[in-house]
Amino acid sequence: MKRHLMLSFVLMVLTVGFMASCATDGFDDESFSSDVKNTQLASPVSDEITVTPNADGSRQTIAWPLVKGARGFEVKILNVNDPEQAVQVVDSIVDGYSVTIAREEDTNYELTIRTLGNTQLGNTDAAEATAKAFSTFSPTYATIKASEYTDLKEYFDAFPLPEDETGMLCIDLEGGANYTLSGDVNLGGHQVTIRSTSKKNHATLTIAQNAKFVTYASFYLKYLNIDCAQTNKPVVELSDTPDESLKNLENAKGDYYYISNPIVFQSCNFSNVGACLIQDQNKYVVRNLTFTDCVVAIDRTSAATNAVSSDPIVKLSKASYVTDFVVKNSTFYSKEHTTSAFLTYNGRPKDLGNDAELQKISFISTTLVNLSYNTNFRGDTRTQGQTSNYFTVEKCIIVDCGKKNFCNALLRQMSTNPTVSYNQNTYWWNGEDVSSAQTGDGADQTGTALTTDPAFVDAANGNFTPTGAEQVEKKTGDPRWYAAE
Repeated sequence: MKRHLMLSFVLMVLTVGFMASCATDGFDDESFSSDVKNTQLASPVSDEITVTPNADGSRQTIAWPLVKGARGFEVKILNVNDPEQAVQVVDSIVDGYSVTIAREEDTNYELTIRTLGNTQLGNTDAAEATAKAFSTFSPTYATIKASEYTDLKEYFDAFPLPEDETGMLCIDLEGGANYTLSGDVNLGGHQVTIRSTSKKNHATLTIAQNAKFVTYASFYLKYLNIDCAQTNKPVVELSDTPDESLKNLENAKGDYYYISNPIVFQSCNFSNVGACLIQDQNKYVVRNLTFTDCVVAIDRTSAATNAVSSDPIVKLSKASYVTDFVVKNSTFYSKEHTTSAFLTYNGRPKDLGNDAELQKISFISTTLVNLSYNTNFRGDTRTQGQTSNYFTVEKCIIVDCGKKNFCNALLRQMSTNPTVSYNQNTYWWNGEDVSSAQTGDGADQTGTALTTDPAFVDAANGNFTPTGAEQVEKKTGDPRWYAAE
């Protein structure tokens, strides 16, 4: 009896497994036993092909309708951010009605799909493949065509953003085109992204004397080459007249104006930077300020007429601070040693009367050269030694930045109160490894520091490809330099 029950159970498991297998093979009975016979099939219609991201945006599913009498589909997907060097993502025969791939942010894709006929039914392949372009760029609000407007000031004067527009407004500049900013563009409380339509072929934006973007909301600059040689003002200014609805938006104390959504500089190349990149004109809590995949070339030599020697790169010295400040996969360098701080705040979490408020400063996989030489890397002291401070410096190459004890120049007070995280950093100062000088409470005592000379290929001409043995082995600093090689 037990043997009979066991055999029945095994047969049931096998039957369920067989049914599940049939259910996920991509084709149903109608596909295999179709009334479509001895026919040349057609490829799916472009408008009926859908692209759907998953919940977290990391994957996307491309799906198409049933084609009776098919045995499969020849599917090819290309990443065409650089049309001259397209990257193959998929090249396979799919025996179903969808394919799921990784979803890369701000990427242009090209799909071709051709129906393959079921030869057992006498059907033949489609004569032509269907092509469909799709993109993971956020929807475009407006495109500024260089043939119509090359001055962003003139464009926004002609087409001011409507008061009733909400959400992120993406303004596209044409890849490879040249634009200028002749005067202030006040974006008010609109959330705005100004971006090139090409991640590989950036638009170039030249900023005129005194011109800047003014905002009190989330703001993105993406995929741009930005020339700052003519201006001694910030690229982005936090407005002196923010909307009163932002005051104490998240907290009942402090009289701060809150910018809850991020301000981001992404994949931008800044040249001839003589002043700060961002400055406040009122009392703000900026919840997130990020530089990612950027190169920032600072020029405060005697020949730079726009140089403001006292300006930090991030100058929130009125009364503001950033909750979560991140520099990642980027290079910041100066042609000569600068003596101003990298960042300066004049606000602090404790003003908000909330013990849960934090102030995070992170440098990750970044190359820093000739900045704040022999002085404090962080220019403020209002939050030194506080438990609300979190510092992260990981996989960075730091050359002639701050003091010999870089950690002290960043923290401003060696203390066990802040939470710190260090890993695989290079501390190179005055031509030698100074990792042993990172001493005191809160300094890098992990034993993970790299000690070989990073030996950049051509630092004088802006090539920061490391050749140092340990740096190359660990792939530390800005990852772009290894990709270039």
